[in-house]
Amino acid sequence: MDLRRLGLRWLALLAAVVATGCVTVRTAPPRFNGDWPPIGSGPRPTVVLNITGRATDSGWPRDPGPILTSWGMATERAYRESALFSDVSARPGRSDLHIEIEVRADVYRNGFFAALAYLTLFVLPTVDTTDIAVTTRVMTANGGQPLGTIEVSGRSQTWYQILLLPFSPLSAPQTVTPAIVYDLNRQSIDALHARGVF
Repeated sequence: MDLRRLGLRWLALLAAVVATGCVTVRTAPPRFNGDWPPIGSGPRPTVVLNITGRATDSGWPRDPGPILTSWGMATERAYRESALFSDVSARPGRSDLHIEIEVRADVYRNGFFAALAYLTLFVLPTVDTTDIAVTTRVMTANGGQPLGTIEVSGRSQTWYQILLLPFSPLSAPQTVTPAIVYDLNRQSIDALHARGVF
């Protein structure tokens, strides 16, 4: 009988940890509110995008995982929707411009509050802050001559608490961070367009 009670307690403990919800909120930048697509002028070049990504967790390198695919799709979508290019491709090939885009995500948290949340089975919340930076380098395709570089950044916060479970599907990190990457790419395109790069 004592083993059964002990097993039920462990099962309840495991259920509490598994049932912890998370909600990600965008803290920067505000939603892009410029003209979209930008008002085009001049010829529309073809572009090849080289999209890479990396991540760190409290300063330690880690694999970005499957979110890198979502970031790449958000980046490619921003370039396609800009209407500034006659063709956008993420595959190597012939083009007028070569654009290198690096997406970096740096996650950090307060270790004390994270430990406290674990000890209380997430009755007390903890938060992870993610700084996202998009660096864009535009070069000519034939000689690789640099035409322009820009870096823009944003931030999200992911809150973990047991009471947030019902809200988790609505604002999971997998849906919020690609939207931030999309808007950061729109900012980059708009700024480079205003400089006359394309």
